[in-house]
Amino acid sequence: MSDINPYAAPSQESMATEVFPDRDYGGIGRAAYFGLSFAIGVLNNIVQYAADKAGATGVVLVTAIIGLVVTIVLAVQRLKNLGYSGWWAIGLIVPILNILVGLRCLAAPEGYADHKTLDTAGKIIIGLVIGLFVLVVVAAISMA
Repeated sequence: MSDINPYAAPSQESMATEVFPDRDYGGIGRAAYFGLSFAIGVLNNIVQYAADKAGATGVVLVTAIIGLVVTIVLAVQRLKNLGYSGWWAIGLIVPILNILVGLRCLAAPEGYADHKTLDTAGKIIIGLVIGLFVLVVVAAISMA
């Protein structure tokens, strides 16, 4: 019979070979994702407004497509940073799934796919998003 105790505390040697070793995920972080997404959205709206006032409907369509492509590219980079496949970025086009993918890109820390825990900043971001949602619902009900 073996003398190995399955209930014993792990040794230093076994701790050195972690299940999820530190690795470089690449991609872009939370702040860069938020800042670039915000800047692209503002720039896209300004160009579309100017093109709409000028009556250039073709420019409005092209700008919308370019904005969508840039948003998906940013999401691919952010999902890579989280440890997920970049294919999840296509979920930004699917209703309801886009909320889940967007929140994960916005709030989750680097390597989230490995450890599945939010840090303090992520919890604060999720709290702010839920709070804004509640405010919108209350405002909509009070206006009715």
